[in-house]
Amino acid sequence: MKKRMNKKGFTLIELLAVIIILAILMTLAITAMSGYIRGAKRDTFVTTAQQYANAVRLSFVNGDYAADKMPTYGECLAVSTNKVALESGSHESPFNSDYSDESFVIIYNNSTAGADSYQYFVQMSDDANNGFGVLNENGLDGDLVKEQAVTAEGNYQTISTMTEGTSTINLYNATSNNTYEQLKNAEGNPVSCTVSGIIQ
Repeated sequence: MKKRMNKKGFTLIELLAVIIILAILMTLAITAMSGYIRGAKRDTFVTTAQQYANAVRLSFVNGDYAADKMPTYGECLAVSTNKVALESGSHESPFNSDYSDESFVIIYNNSTAGADSYQYFVQMSDDANNGFGVLNENGLDGDLVKEQAVTAEGNYQTISTMTEGTSTINLYNATSNNTYEQLKNAEGNPVSCTVSGIIQ
C-alpha cells in the first residue's frame, strides 16, 4: 500500500498576509516615486527659469531692447517670459500648466563708479499657482519652488501692472536651498529697484 503524501497548500490566512505585505510595499514604492516625480518637476521648473534668464541676457547684450527702457544705476528692466522664445518652443510648465503673465526676468543695474554691472533675477509661476517669487538666478533651487502656493510667498510680486519710472521691485537672494532674504546693500539695507521698463 502506498503512503499518501501530505500535499499541504497555503491557507487563506497565509495568502491574505502575503497580499497585505505586497500592498504595503506597493504603497511605499508609489509614495517614493511620487516624491521623485515632484522633485524632478521642481528641478525642471528651475532649469527652465535659468534658460529664460540666459535668453534674456543674450538679447540684452545684443541690444534687442529699446534704449529708453534700459536701466540706469538702481533701476531694473522686467522682461516677460511671454516675449522670450526658447528652443523647446513650449510655454508650459512641468506641472502641465501654462506659465503665468507674472513670469519675468529682471535685469538689475547695480553699477558702481560708472561701470555698468548687472544682476539677473527671475520670478516664475504658472496658472496653477506653482513657482517662486523674485530670486537671484544664481541661487535658484528646486526646493524653492512652491506648489499651488506661490502667490502667498513674501517675495512674489505683481509685476505686470507696475508703472515704469515709479514702481519698485524688491530683490531677493536664496540663503539656502529652501530659504531666501531680501538683497542688502553695503550698509545692510534692503535693496529695491525702480522699474525702468516692462517688456510684455
